[in-house]
Amino acid sequence: IMRFLCLPGAYGSSDKFQVQLAPIVKELIEDSTATFHFIHGPCKAVPPEGFEEYFGKPPYYRFIEPDQDVEQTTDDDVLARIREFPDCKTPEDTMRELMSEGIASSHKSTDNAIKYLVKIMEERGPFDGIIGYSEGATVAATLLLHEQRRFKKKGIKPMFKYAIFFAGWPPVDPTTHAMILSDETDEMIEIPTCHIIGSLDPYVHGSLALYNVCDPDTAYLFDHAKGHTLPRDKDTVKELGDVVRDAIRTYDIS
Repeated sequence: IMRFLCLPGAYGSSDKFQVQLAPIVKELIEDSTATFHFIHGPCKAVPPEGFEEYFGKPPYYRFIEPDQDVEQTTDDDVLARIREFPDCKTPEDTMRELMSEGIASSHKSTDNAIKYLVKIMEERGPFDGIIGYSEGATVAATLLLHEQRRFKKKGIKPMFKYAIFFAGWPPVDPTTHAMILSDETDEMIEIPTCHIIGSLDPYVHGSLALYNVCDPDTAYLFDHAKGHTLPRDKDTVKELGDVVRDAIRTYDIS
């Protein structure tokens, strides 16, 4: 049985994410393919104005937030700026355009998020796979890069053998905190990955830029043809379950 660590999106919580992911969880628990451990970020958060209803009732959490000791307006936070998401020729150009107005995330908060997750891995692990949605996908991808680098530097074997990303953007460099884009680096996420995207998602270029920074031989792209949401309809969930089961068999993950 695969054990998944599950990371929600910004302003989500472990409870809300459990509800969002329920059809997929049911699909994979029923035949003992996987179990799921839900967490949320360490930072309490307030949704951008006008988005309160979209994120449901409080409490709200995030993994990454703007540095509090840096004087900035709320619009410096990238999540408050994506209302006008650019649409450039390539996913990487889109992400560069978006980031030209400010950094993707604060240094201190990214470091804290990685430390927080490593502690959870040590205390509640081991886990075989990681699932991230939106901000959770970006943080999960950043954690996987952290694990790869730590292995090369210190010989500590990575815990995760498989990752499932729902929407999400590319990882940030665990050292420099710059966004990792496939046309700027040869570094990639080396473990097998499954990328669930929605072709109607206004931020689909973020998902594709994340896909492009993963190993093309083992990265699987799955389009549920909707927006920035998690698939819930029966046929799509069954198909997705089969993709995960097939990956577990193919790559001998468990």
